[in-house]
Amino acid sequence: MSPTADQPSPSGGRARAGIAAMVERCRLLVDDRNQLILVLMGVLALAGYLGISLVKFARLGSGMDLTIFDQAIRSFAAGQPGLVPLKSPGMSIFGDHFHPIILTMVPLYWIWDDPRMLLIAQAVCTALAGWMVGRLAIRRLGAGTGLVVALAWFCALGVQGAIVFDFHEVALGLPLLALALGFFVQRRWTACWWWSASLMLVKEDTCFLVGGIAIAMLVRRLWWRGLALGVFAVAWTAAAVFWVIPHFSPTHAYAYLDSASAITVNGVDASTHAAWGPAQTLWTAVVVAAAGAFVLFWSPLVWAFVGPFAVRALSKNPQHWTLNFHYNILPMLVVCYGFVEAWPRLRACAEATGTVLKGSAPDGPARQRIRAVVVRGWRRFAIPFMVLVALVSIPTGPIVHDWRLGPCGRACPAFQSAQQVIPAGARVASDVYLTSHLTRRAEVSQWRPPGYVDDMGKAVDPDWIVLNRDTISYDNQRNHWVDDFLKDPTVRGVSYQVVWHDDPIVVLHRVV
Repeated sequence: MSPTADQPSPSGGRARAGIAAMVERCRLLVDDRNQLILVLMGVLALAGYLGISLVKFARLGSGMDLTIFDQAIRSFAAGQPGLVPLKSPGMSIFGDHFHPIILTMVPLYWIWDDPRMLLIAQAVCTALAGWMVGRLAIRRLGAGTGLVVALAWFCALGVQGAIVFDFHEVALGLPLLALALGFFVQRRWTACWWWSASLMLVKEDTCFLVGGIAIAMLVRRLWWRGLALGVFAVAWTAAAVFWVIPHFSPTHAYAYLDSASAITVNGVDASTHAAWGPAQTLWTAVVVAAAGAFVLFWSPLVWAFVGPFAVRALSKNPQHWTLNFHYNILPMLVVCYGFVEAWPRLRACAEATGTVLKGSAPDGPARQRIRAVVVRGWRRFAIPFMVLVALVSIPTGPIVHDWRLGPCGRACPAFQSAQQVIPAGARVASDVYLTSHLTRRAEVSQWRPPGYVDDMGKAVDPDWIVLNRDTISYDNQRNHWVDDFLKDPTVRGVSYQVVWHDDPIVVLHRVV
């Protein structure tokens, strides 16, 4: 035996040292009661987010976007270029939007290639962002205030709307945004710049958020950093919109710009809504900012809040103006970090104005006295107001609304049986709420009236069709388009016949 055989190897010593350091960090975390409370809050929130998302999926409530991302990431995981048959056969997801951050989900699909993996990732990123902002808030503002900031995040309507929604890449950007804003609050400008720049990986239109951070840097007199970040964001978006996306798109164009450079959505009649867009978006912004008692407006980070809402106010898609729009989750995180950044300043101002009130003469400047009263009242009631908004948001938010949709009924067991009828690898068109359940075994398109075409206007030509007669898609409960189609299942001269049914699920096969 070698004389050094009983001595630990350097690599083994480093491994044990690493484990010891991890154990010590865990011990310190548990010993810190406030941090433990924060972790418990995050775990409860994560459980709630997972419960809502997975129950909705099981009840056949998940729609188009979950299927789109599932198909794309499944394609990437198989070494293909992110193909999305739901959009159009042979189309890459980067022909619609440029969001390379979704590639981070590919390794997860090597473990379990199921759309629920995306729902789990979304819930984890959302809970993680709450822990990150809560930890910084406790350290800077104290335990009580920091935990209230975390509570405001976990319960916010903007967060609930994103969780109830299927899945979207914005959730994957939450940790990046938390790092960028956290470094801004800590005035670690180089790290803030790089993490802010990384947000452009989320989606091409994130430039409005990143541009807001750039303006906040300029407000802090970081001239070169702010200017460089703004130029980078604009250049990235221009490259994505005018080169990358057209390169992948079947139409060789970016589909969401019209001649007025406003966002458009096919099938949406903007003329009946345009007058309400700015007003409704403003109301949404006010409700989101209320979760942080409007303290954000004392921080230069308010520009990162204003930017996304400003462009949404110009959108021609009414969904972009609403409170349940999933993109509210990013401005909501700005609200929380803006509170952490501005609260010490508001508190100091309140103390200073208190001195002014005590020392000023009764006939002193009325404007000064009114400002002092407002600031002191704001400081006094901000925390209770945030707690109230958080608690009210839970029972009034979309999460509870989704729970009240009720059980799936006969559709769920019938659909499970219907899937066995369809052979693996078949070309299938289905009701949009069934698509995400079929992607693992078939090439899935959406079957929708009146033209039965895909997003590129191409005819959908499946071998199999699976429909739910009770679906709520495309106003079926009012116009009964599914039953009308079943009366004469012929489209463009191609006939289909019912080969399996267990009410309300019906499976049709193409007549050869």
